Amino acid sequence: MQQARQLYPAGRPVSPAYPSGIPLTRVEPGRRIKKVKLFCIVTIIFLLSLVTVAQYSSLVILNYRLSSVRTELSAVLDSSRTLELEVARLSSVGRIDQIAREELGMVDPEIEQLRVLTVGKAGNNRLGE
Repeated sequence: MQQARQLYPAGRPVSPAYPSGIPLTRVEPGRRIKKVKLFCIVTIIFLLSLVTVAQYSSLVILNYRLSSVRTELSAVLDSSRTLELEVARLSSVGRIDQIAREELGMVDPEIEQLRVLTVGKAGNNRLGE
């Protein structure tokens, strides 16, 4: 080993590929700039892909909310139609007349009890003509 050290002094590499077990690293000035540019491009692409994933995620969430609101709207419209039918049924003239006669004991008025009021153009009221 000492003979090899004498033949090859410390400043001279033993192997051109791996001098003393450590590879030679010669960094060209343009190569470092290319590495920085490549890193920046990869970083920008990664950030853009994150933004795209976030956009699609928010789109899925909004579609889910829209679907649930549409379902709720459909239920409310069905309930509204049911209530409108019930109002129409409960406010029918025949039903009101039946309740008035059967439950409240009301009867039709006699002809002498009817009075007809008319209003003229002058605004004076006259009793039945």
